[in-house]
Amino acid sequence: MNQLKKTAALVLVLAMVLPLVVACGMTGGNNNNSKPGSFTETDTVVPNDVTFPGETFTILCREDNAWGQYLHEIAADEDATELVNEMVYKRNLEVEERFELEELKAFAIPGQWDAYQDFINTFRNSILANSSSYDLIMSQQAYMALDPSLNDLYTNFYDLPYIKDNLDAPYYYQEVIDNMSINGKLYFLLGDYSLTYWEFAYVLYFNKVMAENNNLEDIYQLVRDGEWTYDKMVEMAKGKWSDLNGDLYPDESDSFGYITEIPNTTDALDAHFRCSLASKNEFGEIEFNVDQGKMVSILEKFIDFKKTDDTWMVYFGSEVTVDQNPVDKIFREGRSLFYHATLNRAQEFRGMETDFGIVPYPKWNKEQDGYYTHAQDGFSVAVVPIDAKNKEMSGAVLDVLSAISNKTVIPAYYDMALKDKYSRDDQSAEMLDIIREGFTLSFSYFYQQALDCCGVYRELIRQENSNFVSYYAVQQKGYERRLKKLMEAYADKAE
Repeated sequence: MNQLKKTAALVLVLAMVLPLVVACGMTGGNNNNSKPGSFTETDTVVPNDVTFPGETFTILCREDNAWGQYLHEIAADEDATELVNEMVYKRNLEVEERFELEELKAFAIPGQWDAYQDFINTFRNSILANSSSYDLIMSQQAYMALDPSLNDLYTNFYDLPYIKDNLDAPYYYQEVIDNMSINGKLYFLLGDYSLTYWEFAYVLYFNKVMAENNNLEDIYQLVRDGEWTYDKMVEMAKGKWSDLNGDLYPDESDSFGYITEIPNTTDALDAHFRCSLASKNEFGEIEFNVDQGKMVSILEKFIDFKKTDDTWMVYFGSEVTVDQNPVDKIFREGRSLFYHATLNRAQEFRGMETDFGIVPYPKWNKEQDGYYTHAQDGFSVAVVPIDAKNKEMSGAVLDVLSAISNKTVIPAYYDMALKDKYSRDDQSAEMLDIIREGFTLSFSYFYQQALDCCGVYRELIRQENSNFVSYYAVQQKGYERRLKKLMEAYADKAE
């Protein structure tokens, strides 16, 4: 199916699903009046007659932060009017009714990075006490994978009913599963239930007016033809600095060819250019096998680009709010051709007077087999605690939750991300399909905290240091020592 048809299909599915969901009972629990076929059509392997009458399914998760980024992927109020929240609410009702649950409950506690130890202690103490308090845990990927010993508290998804038979479903991210499946063990699952993965996925925004005024090639067509490369993007960005305040020096008051914030977006080069520190070898074993020559070339080109007046790259932390973000401000005011940022930024551009589009970040070269991206590591990842009271229920509910999200919540997110009158066009929707096909996550990025290899790209680019060979020589023994310890968490343990 071509991309335009796929996008049209998503809209059609949403139109079909809405009346079906509304037709479901508006209260959860023991509603036995459901008729076969009244539920959203999905690819789940969970039989329709599998139910858990009167049970409460509890998900331990994060509270919303100031940007409202977390809880809404799991729970929403009955009176929600924003489309995505409405779909989340109706999805949960459908899951409750399908399984005859008393409640699908979000148990939300502080889960920001600065509260990660309290979040971990909450579920660790609960599991060690065998309290069976939680049926599913969803929280920030960075700290859920921080300590390899935590894997002992997580259920292997290859042993979880229904999930183990359906890991190739379209609502799970296959390359992530492949990268994270070690020795027949998969402790973390990533798929369309995780709305935050979509929100934090890195994309490239472009200013259509600047592109047209400079007679640039059709970027959408370059993407389709596989010709959208880093060199092409740099070529387009050259010569685009405009000294708007007349001080003869590039600053945040000017106009640029390319803007971004250094801390997290540069980490995404790992995915965009398929150049990770560690990955599986031909025997399926994880090793530090980075292509050092390619890494040096990436750093050299990016640093050279960064040094030009045509770029504005700002180094600041996640504590910076939307209103304080100087890079967002530049793009909102129509003063940059390209902006490398997360997909959720599109919601901040709704009031822009300038027409903009969304495309995947370019490939390293034409030979690369596709366009790839990953999400900033604040997204939610799912684990099932080993003391979950009913593993069959955990597997069944998670699978159906993911399947319905794929059919209703994600199409709603498409609509929201493209809601701006300028960006909402068939071409940007087509680009989101292509971006979705390239969702990935390397082993070394997923475990960057445990391996202490966090921010290699960001740090060397910040230092404008392309000498990766020397850097790696200093770090290699430490990396390998920590990798050995991590691999013990995936080893077969004596019964």
